[in-house]
Amino acid sequence: MAQKLVFLGGGSPFIPSTFQAIIENKSVLDGSEVCLMDLDPTRLPKLAQLGEVMARRAGMDLKITYTSDARKAIEGATFVFPGYRVGGFKALAEDFSIPTKYGICGDETAGPGGTFMAQCTIPATLAYCRLMEELCPDAWAISYVNPTNFVADAVRRVTKTKFMAICDCFPGFVHGIARFLGVPIEKVKARAMGVNHMTWLTECYVDGKDAYPTLKARLKESALEYGPELDFSARIAEAYGYIMVCPGHPRMLWEHDEVMEERKKHWGGPEAQARHAEQMKNVWDYVDAMIEGAPYDETKSHMQMHHARHAIGLAVSVIADDGREWGGMNFPNNGAIANLPRGAIVEGQCIVDARGPTPIAMGDLPKPMLGQTLATLAWEDLTVDAALTGDKRVLYQALLAAPYVHDMKAAKAIMDELLVAHADLMPQFKS
Repeated sequence: MAQKLVFLGGGSPFIPSTFQAIIENKSVLDGSEVCLMDLDPTRLPKLAQLGEVMARRAGMDLKITYTSDARKAIEGATFVFPGYRVGGFKALAEDFSIPTKYGICGDETAGPGGTFMAQCTIPATLAYCRLMEELCPDAWAISYVNPTNFVADAVRRVTKTKFMAICDCFPGFVHGIARFLGVPIEKVKARAMGVNHMTWLTECYVDGKDAYPTLKARLKESALEYGPELDFSARIAEAYGYIMVCPGHPRMLWEHDEVMEERKKHWGGPEAQARHAEQMKNVWDYVDAMIEGAPYDETKSHMQMHHARHAIGLAVSVIADDGREWGGMNFPNNGAIANLPRGAIVEGQCIVDARGPTPIAMGDLPKPMLGQTLATLAWEDLTVDAALTGDKRVLYQALLAAPYVHDMKAAKAIMDELLVAHADLMPQFKS
């Protein structure tokens, strides 16, 4: 059956890789419609042209449409892929720079920046979910919008949308393992669990043999060669006995001041905007080159395929009823991680078929990580409460609950400034 695949945030630089992943699944998706929807229509014609060119070269029957009308896009959809950053680069930069200015590390999905990203993302996502309830109630949403676990919590609390909240850290990490060990990706079998952006590799096999000891040894040997993030990974693995899947986001929980100094240098001035502009110019120049005949090159910025193969692969698993195992899945915990609270949004492995995702039981999260994980879940719960109620007192409580927030006055100053900076993006705080 032909599908209607709708991409919310369809002007994203990740859309070219999405087209490539769709083409790789031609046997299942041939004859489908891809609808690109974005509130900013600037890039849509160019990306639609690219999709048409790529499909034609691959001999695939693919209808490409685009619109800035969410209702028109979502009507009749079989899969909806939320993939936007509410507020764009400006809001992202503010989530990093404003907390850092007050001595508390800024980040996109952790700490005060994560709390405020959730305040912006949740209302927008709920509005799209309500359109799905009305216009395509049987469709699946496969969402990459961050902070993914916060968004998943809000959606399940107040809508009936069939919603998969996913993160590409795990599939990207598995690709990294394969490169690190020098083996084909197909030979690596890995599992991880925890909460989003703080998950831990619990199993790693290559050709059916336990590769975890080799991986840890190789990590320790190579850490300094690859820079501070990998060095941090090696030290965390030595301390806890487990490798962290996505160490960049939560690193400040263990090395707050060092990470904050790095944030100041990276986000402290107009250089951040200039870097972003240059990166985007390179992406769009390459889009033009592909339209003119250049081959797809997944080594280029924003063209890496683990992100797109994850999202499109999940849709294919539902359509084909293939029962594949997928990691990086965020879902309500009903015993999958035995020592985390029931109902909390956790991240782990799922079997995905025509019924959607079914979590795999992973046992207990190892004891050394348990306290930090429980604190993160308490912060998440309050953050979602604030997003759904528009209660500024609860918002302040959420900031104070963020695990590395260590100063009440700083938290209040951050809250007041971000409430002004993001005012147009947070309708729950208008009254």
